[in-house]
Amino acid sequence: MNIIILGQQGSGKGTQAEKLASKFDLVHIDMGMTLREVAKMDNELGREVYDIQNVTKTLVSSRILREVLHLKLASIPINKGIVFDGVPRTLDQTSYIEESLHDFGRQLDKVFFVNISEEESIKRISKRWTCESCKSSLIMGRDIQSGNEKCPHCGGKINQRMDDTLEGIKKRLQVFNAETLPVIQYYSDRSLVVEIDGEQDIEKVFEDIIKNMEI
Repeated sequence: MNIIILGQQGSGKGTQAEKLASKFDLVHIDMGMTLREVAKMDNELGREVYDIQNVTKTLVSSRILREVLHLKLASIPINKGIVFDGVPRTLDQTSYIEESLHDFGRQLDKVFFVNISEEESIKRISKRWTCESCKSSLIMGRDIQSGNEKCPHCGGKINQRMDDTLEGIKKRLQVFNAETLPVIQYYSDRSLVVEIDGEQDIEKVFEDIIKNMEI
């Protein structure tokens, strides 16, 4: 089984991907994490990804994403299913994901769209803070009560990413609407999409996904 989970920022798609991977023994491919892993490799591709992420700080090209995806898929036994987390994000990425799956004798079985409103996305993301030292993700009102506090885990300084401010979230949602919604429509036209109400609690979202795994 090879599935994709897409959703707006704050939809909880990463959490659901992890839960699915655990329950069904799937390989969880988080492209951001995969790119960070590749950046640590001592070869031409690794150095190129490292420079993009840490020096030029630009977007990774489709060519590199294609190479990284091929590298990742080559390391996964054919009898292991995959859950792709938050990728493809653009229409051009759908092509190389499909090509890569085909090259390794796989096919895409299902796409889950964990859908939440813009208001809910803003509400959830705006509560996210991060520790500069241990990189822990902290939730305002749960883990911390103000931006002046220290990290409860290591005592480090906490801050909020620019992407997680109101302005940053709105920009990311605009990109999602412009670039990723067409991806969802593309898969919907192929009868692969199951839309899930992401504004329920985590376990109910997971339950709804499970119900649709074999449909």
